[in-house]
Amino acid sequence: MSPQGIPKEMRAIQVVEYKQPYKINTIPVPSSLSQHDILVKVAVASNCHTDSMVSAGVFSTKLPCTGSHEGSGTVVSVGSEVSDIKLGDRVMCGIPLHPCGKCASCKGPENQSQYCQNIDGMIGVTTHGCFAEYVKADARCSTKLPDKVSFLSAAPLACAGRTVWRSVLQTGLKKGEWICFVGSGGGLGHLGVQFAKALGLKVVGIDARDEGLALTKEYGADLVVDARKGKEANVKEIQDATPGNLGVDASVTLAEAESAA
Repeated sequence: MSPQGIPKEMRAIQVVEYKQPYKINTIPVPSSLSQHDILVKVAVASNCHTDSMVSAGVFSTKLPCTGSHEGSGTVVSVGSEVSDIKLGDRVMCGIPLHPCGKCASCKGPENQSQYCQNIDGMIGVTTHGCFAEYVKADARCSTKLPDKVSFLSAAPLACAGRTVWRSVLQTGLKKGEWICFVGSGGGLGHLGVQFAKALGLKVVGIDARDEGLALTKEYGADLVVDARKGKEANVKEIQDATPGNLGVDASVTLAEAESAA
């Protein structure tokens, strides 16, 4: 069902040629929704490192393609079988579009539907994304937003947030146990620190930049470690700060440097 007033055309920022700047084009508003789809009026769409990979042709994306897989906005139309998201709801758009729900990735114990081999696409990566006035997303992969979470805060959580959130969950740690983020002051790391603290974990943050170290401290890490001091000094500092001098219970490596591992 759809309310009146949705235009037939919209502006979109698109990759039209690999390794070339985006173009602003006028294209049709998505009008054919499957039973699980929602149409979202985009409030915020953010830019991610993956967007540069799309532009470079890494994924062999069919062009033209509307960019951005990180979007948030208001639902203006819903598919016939969408029941948990309503018109007017504020949402963070899910990236996977139409995972099959039947394969091993979809039905496995870890629910890794993002790896579905039968998926229709990933919005902003292999199909049209959120750099537009409206975007079609899969309701099953999208998330309703509490009123206290702004659209601006929500958009990057669709990628960076979900990625590091899952990493925290994968550790299986319980309240009071210790987790370490290597690259704690980066785009994923600073979110990981906040998620971990909200779950009651003790947090060690390691970074090699003054800005990253300051951000790690600002978001509440229990121990902030400067990687530039060297591995031996870092290990000793962490062991000295943790119970029994045993170090952390799990670590999440987010930095790209080979030495970070």
